[in-house]
Amino acid sequence: MLSLPERLARRVLNASGLKSRHVPTRVGDIHVLEGAGGGGLPPIVVLHGLAAHAVCYAGLLKRFQPHVRSVIAPDMPGHGFSAPLRPGDPPTVLLDALVETLDRVLDQPAIILGNSMGGLVAIRYALARPHMVRGLALVSPGGAPLPPAQHAAFLDRFRIDTYGQALEFVDDVFAKVPPLIRHPIAHNLRRRFNHPQLRQLLGEISPSVLLTPGELASLHMPVLFVWGREERILPRAHYRFFAQNLPAHAELVEFSDFGHIGFMEQPTALTQRVLDFARRLPAQDVSQHCSTCAPGHDTFRASA
Repeated sequence: MLSLPERLARRVLNASGLKSRHVPTRVGDIHVLEGAGGGGLPPIVVLHGLAAHAVCYAGLLKRFQPHVRSVIAPDMPGHGFSAPLRPGDPPTVLLDALVETLDRVLDQPAIILGNSMGGLVAIRYALARPHMVRGLALVSPGGAPLPPAQHAAFLDRFRIDTYGQALEFVDDVFAKVPPLIRHPIAHNLRRRFNHPQLRQLLGEISPSVLLTPGELASLHMPVLFVWGREERILPRAHYRFFAQNLPAHAELVEFSDFGHIGFMEQPTALTQRVLDFARRLPAQDVSQHCSTCAPGHDTFRASA
């Protein structure tokens, strides 16, 4: 699904210090973009949305890099430079691949930042590996349940068959789309959302895979929830679901001039907000490091 400019962009990032590697997992090799940081804040893992990939988040990664110990951005299966989805792969394949990948890549608890579909996967990872999550930053996250008819209508938005539909989607995904890139992005989106890999993934997103109020309420780690006032891809019901069901300690922030991919529109403002969140995380004793800790075996204890 990758275009030539996206492939060239990865080469530029590799040359600038964000290196690529492939991590073997049971669902195929997962591509990871990662780089050493220059600061003392916890590592940050950035999870992309549907039809996106790690390179799309390079602006955030480069801004975080001077302040954190490391930056890590994997490509989900069927996305970016990772292995394609296989026929019959269940919807849990994204989480399964992420858990295996981060078990190999992370040697200490990290901040997990997820946007859109990546927000849903970030929450699922936090539930599966709570001892490896220092903080959870959710930027326009997906995963909120809807009544069946509304759920079907929501998924239909991502079935882009015509160029006109692609232009409408671009207009909705940005708070204010830059005119010079409107048509190139629409062309790329139409091609990408018609790819069999994305069609397969969309077909697997049933109401049964979405979040429940109880799952959100059980998130014990610090949570930052960021929403754009110009969000037009996710319905307002998504915002209400998270606002009503996240634990009381969660921080809820709404940005102006911030659409569904506000990380591209206001990367500096978002970076500063996430770094502020990171600086206020409770201190932890990380005297013991474990890159393959099993679930439930927390070797990282909060200090007094």
